[in-house]
Amino acid sequence: MNRSLSKIDRSRRALLKSSVFLISSAAFGQAQSGARGAGADGTTLVLLGTQGGPNVNLDRSEAASAVLVNGQPYLVDCGYGTLRALVQAGIAFGAVTNIFITHLHDDHTADIPALLSHKWTGSAKPQPATVFGPHGVRAMVEGAIAFFKANTEIRMVDEGRTVRPETVFSGRDLSAPTITEVFRDDRVTVKAVENSHFPERAKEKMPYRSLAYRFNTADRSIVFSGDTAYSTSLIELARDADVFVCEAMDMATRERLQRNVGAGNTESIARHVVETHSSTEDVGRMAAEAKVKTVVLNHLLPGSNGQRGGATTDDSYIASVRKFFSGQVVVGRDQLRL
Repeated sequence: MNRSLSKIDRSRRALLKSSVFLISSAAFGQAQSGARGAGADGTTLVLLGTQGGPNVNLDRSEAASAVLVNGQPYLVDCGYGTLRALVQAGIAFGAVTNIFITHLHDDHTADIPALLSHKWTGSAKPQPATVFGPHGVRAMVEGAIAFFKANTEIRMVDEGRTVRPETVFSGRDLSAPTITEVFRDDRVTVKAVENSHFPERAKEKMPYRSLAYRFNTADRSIVFSGDTAYSTSLIELARDADVFVCEAMDMATRERLQRNVGAGNTESIARHVVETHSSTEDVGRMAAEAKVKTVVLNHLLPGSNGQRGGATTDDSYIASVRKFFSGQVVVGRDQLRL
């Protein structure tokens, strides 16, 4: 009798476990597929994170944007806060299958492990995802999968999962010293080129690079500068683009950092920021030379309201760009749609 009851009890527990998994997965999938329908026609740019640098605050998430093409999301960068920002924007992160990383700094990549693990956990049959980026992105994805090895093994044993993350998620290292087509499907063509974020003295000592991307769809062209100083290759990539999403550091911040170059422990950081990022005036020059239609300022330094201290306003950002560029200028904010 006891043996029979024990066997029945085990069967009930197995059935309950299976039912909970199926119900939770179905609920997740239903919510995610429902979210995907927002903005289903044409091409829409969604700014998910507009903070410049690895600065965690309550005003802005770190670098991330989405290009929605007929409802399908393409992700550009994946800094801290991206996963939550996707949910807030009503974009189904389970449907994100192509991710384009500009460079491997943490403020552009920190949420890759979270995004991939939640895609896997959220469905018994997760959609595949490829992370594109400069040299090192493949190893980064492999490292993210390894980080969740215990989670994977626990859930496969306990929940009866059969799909391993490494069979559906992968990274692809790109090389684009000149403008190169790196992706194409029936909705979009993506081109990339190296920008000027890493100085030559650094590139001589490491294999890592930084990329800008251009998305061409049936109705729009959108260019993402990534982090960069003034860049002739970026200007060529952005030629006649409808939208130029470019990082921006206000001139007061740049001048303050320039004064810190040579000042003790802050020297190397200040030099990096001054030499490898674009001021608002740099943005204006590049936009004018490329003859783009609209500039969207992104990766803002300073970014959060607390950092600005009242000295940097949207109007001051715009005025600085307009010294050189006469087209439309938009100061980015999280969840802005264009």
